[in-house]
This record gives sequence, structure tokens and C-alpha cells, in this order.
Amino acid sequence: MARVSRGWLALLLAFAAGWGASVAAAAARSPNVLFIVVDDLNTSLGCYGNPAVKSPAIDRLAARGVRFDRAYCQYPLCNPSRVSFLSGIRPESTGVYVLTTAARTALPNAVLLPQFFRERGYFSGGAGKVFHNNRVNDATSWDFYEDGEGADPQEKAAISSRYGGGDGRPAWHELDGDGSQTRDGLNTSTIVRLMQERTAAGAPFFLAAGFHKPHLPWTAPRRFFDLYPGGSVVAPAEPAMSLVPAVALQTELSGFEQPASRADAMRGYYACISFTDHQIGLLLDELDRLRLWESTVVVLLSDNGFHLGDHGGMWSKLSAFDAATRVPLIFAGAGVPAGRVVRDSVELIDIYPTLADLCGFDVPSGLHGKSLVSLMRGAAAGPAHAFSIVGHYNVAADRDVVGRTVIGPDWRYTTWATEPATSEFYRHTDDRGEYVNQIGEAAAQAQIRQAESLLRAAPAPKPGPMNRPRAMVPAARK
Repeated sequence: MARVSRGWLALLLAFAAGWGASVAAAAARSPNVLFIVVDDLNTSLGCYGNPAVKSPAIDRLAARGVRFDRAYCQYPLCNPSRVSFLSGIRPESTGVYVLTTAARTALPNAVLLPQFFRERGYFSGGAGKVFHNNRVNDATSWDFYEDGEGADPQEKAAISSRYGGGDGRPAWHELDGDGSQTRDGLNTSTIVRLMQERTAAGAPFFLAAGFHKPHLPWTAPRRFFDLYPGGSVVAPAEPAMSLVPAVALQTELSGFEQPASRADAMRGYYACISFTDHQIGLLLDELDRLRLWESTVVVLLSDNGFHLGDHGGMWSKLSAFDAATRVPLIFAGAGVPAGRVVRDSVELIDIYPTLADLCGFDVPSGLHGKSLVSLMRGAAAGPAHAFSIVGHYNVAADRDVVGRTVIGPDWRYTTWATEPATSEFYRHTDDRGEYVNQIGEAAAQAQIRQAESLLRAAPAPKPGPMNRPRAMVPAARK
């Protein structure tokens, strides 16, 4: 009996060794991944058509890769969006609509994106805001992870003031330092170090760089504000709104006072974009120096968009408008063609299967997104639609109202679960900013019926608590 047991043990050890060797060999043949996620970055970038914003590094990345012009998040708020694209599962199915629910709590058996690569022999490392924060971080996903509070005293004071209660209006602060001691500066240095170490070790890596800016408060070194001299940023004229329902005109900052100057607030946001762009440039420079472009897939994305005082004074995210749901999405590097722009509607949940595909792995079953590899290489996709949901707060009824959105090739349809039902339809060909609700127009009815049919076929959102604008919640309930 002992001889049989020893025989089986030897067989098992041989199998384990062979399996481990095959995993290591497969990983060695697969490209690295540099995953760059930026917090609250809308499409105010040079490569997305905004010439006022200085974003040379991101523009450089777009030029050497594929820029998705119409990419959409699945929930326009940090944690719900991140749980969704890091799991490849729609928010309707995760049930995560607030900032405090961890991905592992909602999806205990899921293989999350960094974990997927870790299980295939990659070193999985992260620095910065990848999951929403340290409290909801997923330890199973990482060989290494850190995101400290930073060492810049002015940045720390601004953050403390922002989250100490009181005035929630957009605020901006020029820092005296060079930015190297801010959270994003330190995390950039960490990712650069990890790139160097893993390249020297000859091991494939999945490295995630999570940038906090341009999330509020808008803090950046003075030289990035100097890129936008006083008076150079001009708030755009706003078209008149027509038939936009009141339920749609809500964001995370609804209920707070407006900033003293919309243009000055936009300047603070733009300065933070340029500061973040500088940090991203340091990562791209290191890829150049280490000659990693041919062996590394780079993806850059934002978790959600951001309103800049449009629609009569909407700031931040948590709306169904294009400003909050449309995000930058760029792929570059190994296996990615250069200089291509894709104008089909795509979703952030497509990132997980796309990275698996680009790295030569089978796309896991159960993901809700699709690989974008054939699309980025020029294949015709046919009619494409993206979906997003958001929860708004009905103050009078003290209840949450769910908005479900479908984005078509040149339109957006949103329906709100109110009695009676309230819906919106915007045609992007003549109303890119979404100011005129054409829900009653005869010419829109065929597309509206199509959108309604798509929503009926989609899973209904799981019930769960929704994030509410803190200035709108009655004091007795806070």
C-alpha cells in the first residue's frame, strides 16, 4: 500500500511540476500588461478634439495605438464602475452601486482582472487607485500593492479639507512642490521601479497604475496651472435645454453652491489633467528606455466622465449624460495597430476580454463584455450599442430612482423608473451635448423602440443601495 501511495504521490508531483512549468512557459511567451486607470477623466484631451488641454503623453499614446472614440462606463461612479470593469460583469449583476462595497464581497468567486494574470504566471502589481480605495482593495489580486496618502503637505491639507464636511463645491489648489511627493507622483515612481525590477527578472508583469487626479480636490504643482494663464480658459456657451426632465439633472455634487467662476474651475480641472498626463509620460518614457513596447500591451482608461458646469451648473459624475458616461479608452503596444480610431460604441467591460485575447489566453466564460481585438484591427462590427445605469435620488419621496441607458451609433436613450415613466432621447448628429430631448419626435420613434427592446432583453438591475448626493440627503438621515 505504501508503494502505491508513494507512486501516486510521485505522479501528482510530476503533474504539478509539469503544470507549473507550462504556466510559466505560457506566461513567458505572453506580453506584459501596463494598465493605466485615471480617476474622473472625461474626454477633455487633445487627442479627443479639445485643443485647449495640454495632454502630450496621452496624445502620444493614442498616436501609436488605437483610440476608441465612443467608449462608455457602465456606472458613472468610481467604485461601481471599477468593480464592473475589473470583474467584467455589469453593475446590474454585481449589485454594486455605492462606494463602500468591495468587489470580493459582491462577487466572492470571481476571478478579477489582476488575479486572472497572476494565476497565469504573471507578477501582478499595483500602485494608486485601481480598486476604489484600500478598504475595498482585493488582496487576492496582487503580489504587490500600495497606495499611500502621499507626502506633499499642501495636497494632504486639501484632501483633509475636502472630506471634512462642509462646502462640497469644486476647489483647486496650486502646490508649491514639484509633484513628486504627491500620491500620484509617488505611485508613478513605484510603477517605474516595478517595471525595472520585473524586466531585470525576465518575468512577465501585469502592472496597474491608478491615478487619483483629476478627482477633486484639484491639486497640482503651479507649473501645470501656468499652462493655462488667467483668462485663457473660456467656459463654452450653453445651448438652451428643451424637455430635459428634472430627474436627469442630478450629479454627485447636486445641492452644493456653484464655484465662483466656471472658467476658473475648468482651469483647475485642466491643470490636473496635465499633471496626470505628465505622470503618464514618465511611464511611457520608461517603456521607451527599457524597450518594452514590442512586448507590452498598454491600456489607458477612465472610470467615468465628469461634468464641468454644463446643463445649467452640473459638476462631477453620477448622471446619465454623455459627459459622465463617455470616457477615454486607448490600447497600444504589442499586437495593437498604430494610429487607428474606432468610432463604434464600446464598453469598459470589454477591457478584460480584450486583454486576455491580446495576451494569447482564452477569454474566460461568464464575462459580459467582448474582445475588441478584431474591431481594433479593422473588422466591421455592425450596429454596436453600449449600456449604462445610474441611481438618482428623489428627495420628496426619499427613494432612489434608477436610470437605464442605451447608447446607439449616434443617439442616447435613457428611461427612468418613475411613475409615470420618464424618458430621454438625444440625437448626437445635431445635439452632441444632449440639450434637446427629442423623445416625442416622430423621426426618433424607430430608434426609441429599438432601445426599449434592447433594455427589455437586458437583465433587470439587482436591488441594492444607491449612492446619494450628500448635500441633498435630509440631515436627519445623514
